[in-house]
Amino acid sequence: MTRLTASFAIIALSGACLAAAPAQAQLSRTFVSAATGNDGNNCDRPTPCRSLQGAHDKTNSDGEITVLDPGGYGGVVITKSISIVNDGVGEASVLVSGGVNGITINGGAAAYVNLRGITVQGIGFGGGNGLQFNGGFALTITNCVFRNLTGASGGAIGNGIAFSPNVGGTHNLSISDTVVADNLGFGVVVSPSAAAQAIRIAVDRVQMVNNGQDGFVAFGTAATGTIDATITNSTSANNGRFGFGSVSVDNAATTSVMVVRSVSANNSTGLSVGSAGTARMRVGQSTVSGNTLHTWFATGGVLQSFGDNAIVANADGDPALPSTIARK
Repeated sequence: MTRLTASFAIIALSGACLAAAPAQAQLSRTFVSAATGNDGNNCDRPTPCRSLQGAHDKTNSDGEITVLDPGGYGGVVITKSISIVNDGVGEASVLVSGGVNGITINGGAAAYVNLRGITVQGIGFGGGNGLQFNGGFALTITNCVFRNLTGASGGAIGNGIAFSPNVGGTHNLSISDTVVADNLGFGVVVSPSAAAQAIRIAVDRVQMVNNGQDGFVAFGTAATGTIDATITNSTSANNGRFGFGSVSVDNAATTSVMVVRSVSANNSTGLSVGSAGTARMRVGQSTVSGNTLHTWFATGGVLQSFGDNAIVANADGDPALPSTIARK
């Protein structure tokens, strides 16, 4: 073999090796930094990304994004199982404006999403929802803040947390140690929109205050199946409509809300079971105080008290809640 032929062979072999080299692998643990991050990085600890979206796109399914320092990290659309974690480095925020959502979750049927220590803040320029859940198996929110979502132009209102799965199946939401406040629309709204859904909600130590509509409400009107929500050790106060609401109609989802060791205060209506049909609410060891109406429920609605609630200082008086299941 001549030297020229050998050189061509080496070049060809090198080219083949380069062509066979794999693309840069994603990581199971990635990092974001407002101080040193760049979305052109691989998001490893020495070379973090700048935005949540940049890190999400470079993280394996079932992986975790860790926040390294305080700052604004931009909105994110989540399409896989993932955790986004800020464990005390300072405020890790998402600023919302222009009709977009702060966090959107479009996960598959088996997707688990975990959010911890994140602040989503509307900045008054027509933001959408703080969090919009469209699909996924489970969403867990811990130690977060969703506030001042004012809505988009054209009359849409901004909600703090909108849990609105649009496909059938089972969907789970857990919220704890979280503040949902000062939003033009609902604080927490559960509103599935597909057939054969099983919606399971657990809310514990959550403050839902100063929202334009309801503090917490579950709407079963556009779905079939079941919605089961349990709210414990939480406060819904100073909201423009309901403190806690359960709404459904005949031939729609059976909507059940349990309120235990919680407070509904200074709302338009403390407890509401809305629309005829399959809406239910059960209340125990809770306080309903300072509301314009202490309760309201429609024909066919079910309201049950366990006889150990404090109903005081409401504008319409303070009659006891029914101690057994009652239908109006």
